[in-house]
Amino acid sequence: MSTPRFLVVDKPVGVTSHDVVAVVRAITGEKKVGHTGTLDPFATGALALALGPATRLVQYLDESVKIYDMTIQLGAATDTGDPTGTVILEASVPALEVGQVEEVLAGFLGDRMQRPPAYSAVKLNGRPLYSYARQGEQVEVPARPITVRDLRLVSLEGSALRVMLTCSRGTYARVLAEEIGVALGTCGHLSALSRVRTGPFHLDDALTMPQLGEIVALEPGRTWQDVLLAQGRPRDQRPRWRPRQDVLEALRPFVRPALACLGHLPLVDVPDSELQRARSGTLPSRMPPGLRPGGRYLVVNGAEIVAVADIGPRGPRVVCGLGGEA
Repeated sequence: MSTPRFLVVDKPVGVTSHDVVAVVRAITGEKKVGHTGTLDPFATGALALALGPATRLVQYLDESVKIYDMTIQLGAATDTGDPTGTVILEASVPALEVGQVEEVLAGFLGDRMQRPPAYSAVKLNGRPLYSYARQGEQVEVPARPITVRDLRLVSLEGSALRVMLTCSRGTYARVLAEEIGVALGTCGHLSALSRVRTGPFHLDDALTMPQLGEIVALEPGRTWQDVLLAQGRPRDQRPRWRPRQDVLEALRPFVRPALACLGHLPLVDVPDSELQRARSGTLPSRMPPGLRPGGRYLVVNGAEIVAVADIGPRGPRVVCGLGGEA
């Protein structure tokens, strides 16, 4: 897997995004594996992983659309805004009708400003906000623009709302959960979250950890936790894995070429005769029609991404070259 590719994993509850990255790095043998956006340990769903040279392409993905399946527990607010925190406020929950809830949800649609939660990885003066919160330090963080494209009520059962959220990158579901609770005349927190889509990556295409465990395990009857999370044990106590080549072949149907994930970018296809010059940074003068100065595009040779380029003051220029790795 030396070509730039992406793999979507359905992250389960209780496992960190870093844990999943470490597992995939170990089973594929790729030195570089990264995710396109973290999920909290309590959250589940689509975790998109960049393999090998694809780690250099993450910043060029279009992940402007995110979809979350979120559950809001009304009547209690926590210090973290999610189920891992301590309850800091309780309030009675009024009798709610579906139409009333839908009307409140509609009020959150559109462009709005949102302040990142105290327990988040957003950095202030080089420190993540959660480090201030854990030490009891209160800091002011400027609100950021977000867009809520859709907020659809899935179910209303007692004091729990299940909502499907479609939003822009950078939106915090836990903050919305708290605001929705207040708008409904009580308080609330995000009690469950599953990421259904992140840009071009969908949960329906994700590989589950049990599936990954079956692909890797040499011995039947092992749980995926036993198979995949045993790297910290002494070598003689770890379950045996299948030969790596067999594992890579089994993963092939789940792995997506980087080119298929960057379809929002226009491209220029260079012939074999110009390939070496393009890899060296000398791009052809032809560019995608209608592209404005600063606009980005892909330089490809068939299905191979050679570089990400843009239109600079003096013409085409490479902003991310993959050289011969692609």
